[in-house]
Amino acid sequence: MSSKWSSVDVLPPLEADEIQLWQIELGDTTDLIDRYTSLLTNTEQIHSNRCRVGRVRDHFTIGRACLRVLLGNALGIDATDVSITKGIQGKPETSAIAGRNISFNVAHSKDTVLIALGSDGALGVDVEYVDRATDIMEVAQSNFTENEVAKLHAIADPEARQRAFYCYWTRKEAIVKADGRGLLLSLSSFDVSPESMSFQPVWLNGIPGNAEKLYFVSDLDLGNKAVGALALESSSARIHRMIFPLQTSW
Repeated sequence: MSSKWSSVDVLPPLEADEIQLWQIELGDTTDLIDRYTSLLTNTEQIHSNRCRVGRVRDHFTIGRACLRVLLGNALGIDATDVSITKGIQGKPETSAIAGRNISFNVAHSKDTVLIALGSDGALGVDVEYVDRATDIMEVAQSNFTENEVAKLHAIADPEARQRAFYCYWTRKEAIVKADGRGLLLSLSSFDVSPESMSFQPVWLNGIPGNAEKLYFVSDLDLGNKAVGALALESSSARIHRMIFPLQTSW
């Protein structure tokens, strides 16, 4: 399974056994704001206007609009007709169209946005830029398993240890986002500490009243700038990694 990201000019249809994973590099998007703002609902535009002026506002606007474009393409409807609501645990979801239900998840860090969508079970995605100012061992002590903390301690090289920390963190966040229980699922309740992951199984012990769950987790190749991970319920889905064509008119 290729880990390369492909550039596209036209959005392909979402196949039944496929996961589309989109990378959006925002950077300076000032000239795109008006065009993408027109794809948002009134409520979303109000939310955007409440964001801090500059990168935060622009990134919310374009990220949300791109999500609408991708969901509209997958469901065969206009981007402005997509209904995005919050589920029982607050996880965003969209209404089924013609009997087809699309799962999706969004992650962003600095200028990078990742959007994953598919129709074969729950999914979650996460991306983080490496922050050298973070006390990674302090964060790990509060959020990782004893096994994961021990493995981090055993890495002598500071840069390798830091990257391993972000690999663990993004894997865990992707699983939590796929699971949908939010804060009810503790990051320290499950272990993701193999050196590398390519759709490796991770079992969750669950909470009282919930059966165990199994997710398949893979690291994402984002170069040296960032670390990312994708979590899926299905291990058989085809992953199509693409770069979103921001300059296209929708």
